[in-house]
Amino acid sequence: MKKILSVVAMAIMVASASAQISRDHQPNKEGQPNHHLEKKHHGKHEMFKALNLTDVQKKEMKANREAYRNKIAALKSNQDMTLREFNAKKAALDKEQKEKMQALLTPEQKNQLADMKLKREKEMKERADRRFEEMKTKLALSEDQVIKLKAQRQETEEKLKALRENETMAREEKHQQMKAIKDAAQTQRKLVLTADQLKKLEEMKAMHKQKREAVK
Repeated sequence: MKKILSVVAMAIMVASASAQISRDHQPNKEGQPNHHLEKKHHGKHEMFKALNLTDVQKKEMKANREAYRNKIAALKSNQDMTLREFNAKKAALDKEQKEKMQALLTPEQKNQLADMKLKREKEMKERADRRFEEMKTKLALSEDQVIKLKAQRQETEEKLKALRENETMAREEKHQQMKAIKDAAQTQRKLVLTADQLKKLEEMKAMHKQKREAVK
């Protein structure tokens, strides 16, 4: 257990340090877009689209987004502040923007948005459960492995949930922390599975990736 915790702690420290290389977390190292962020933003856009916003709401939301982008651009151009100061100011702007967007919605739209979020979380959990059962079967996991992996998964989900609900962190900083947690969970999993099981797991991932690309 001490070995696992030390490996996890090291993974989080490395990821956290890497997150401080640049203030602009949107592109990856090759300068390409961050597809995780794009997918997340696309999902939010689709949810807001389903709210049947009025023309007035759309206009005000567009104005809010433009004002927000200008504030972020000005923040990024300030090279006199530390990374901690930048993240704190960015988190405050993110919170302010979220509150402004929420204020534009009617009570009915807020309830509808909350229901859509709960539905999405439920679907994500069900999908994760199916994948775990598939992994359990195809990798022929032992009972001891199942217990350890389930405990790791629950711990990871609790950490991710706490991060999502944390409004004192900037969005990009949250995503970096989430990546660190997921990387640490992957490291933990490697300590539980055998070499043969890890090989089969990579084959399963490759197969799922092919299926997703075939649907596009």
